[in-house]
Amino acid sequence: MLIRDTKGSDFICVKCKFQIKHGFISLYALLVTLAISLSVLHTVRTLSVKQDIMLMLYFQKQSHLYAKTLHDIALQCYKQYDSQSCKKDSIQFDPYFYGEYIFHDQTIKEEKSQHDIKAQVLDISIHSQTLLSTHPLRYAKRYIVDIEKGDI
Repeated sequence: MLIRDTKGSDFICVKCKFQIKHGFISLYALLVTLAISLSVLHTVRTLSVKQDIMLMLYFQKQSHLYAKTLHDIALQCYKQYDSQSCKKDSIQFDPYFYGEYIFHDQTIKEEKSQHDIKAQVLDISIHSQTLLSTHPLRYAKRYIVDIEKGDI
């Protein structure tokens, strides 16, 4: 049981006969404040690392989808028009993503047979400028189009 001293500044424990000082209460408040501050700083640091990871995952997924879209656009153009008018094209998907494709001839050498196969190669690249850094991100994909069979 605590009783206030006649001076009003200290508490006296009747059963245990010792005094509780106000300095200990301030020390406990300081320790609790320090613990809360450190946990908040740790959380902010963790969130900034997670933000970079989430940005890279977003870029990877979005670039894959844009590359698939460019692949479909390039094939439709190649099927409907001649190869010279669809040789190269570019698209601005949104303010941060830019994509382009290029068709070019490639000679593929087979190891088992002695003759070479001429094929059309489709190169797709996606570029992105990030808001978190000044380094551009790039995603590239290559498809081989077999001219003889028409397979892609």
